Amino acid sequence: MTDADGNFHISLEGVYGFNKSLSRGRVKCTFSIRQRVIDRSTGLSCIPFMTEIANFFQCRINYGSSNIMIFFAGANKKHHITKLYFDKYCLMTSKQLNYLCFSLRLDYLGKSLTDKEVIEIQN
Repeated sequence: MTDADGNFHISLEGVYGFNKSLSRGRVKCTFSIRQRVIDRSTGLSCIPFMTEIANFFQCRINYGSSNIMIFFAGANKKHHITKLYFDKYCLMTSKQLNYLCFSLRLDYLGKSLTDKEVIEIQN
């Protein structure tokens, strides 16, 4: 399911100017799965299995537009669950490369980045 509907997102939050500001930005990593509430082809609800997956990753489901639900596993203290799972059960598509980048950036969580690190991440 993650190969088709999952995403690994890495973002920079905060101040990233090249001045000497003491307020530096931080790295934020999020794993998410987006799914329909009701499957079009079968007419069955996807809520039961999505709830089970969200519970496994210790997050909750958010409901968007009329037939969309999504969960975001983004809490810093819970990334170990995502890492343990995908280290054990590798993805079968090029999304594995996305996970590997995501996994490497987990080392930056909770740290303020230096100017040099910001430049390296942006390249």
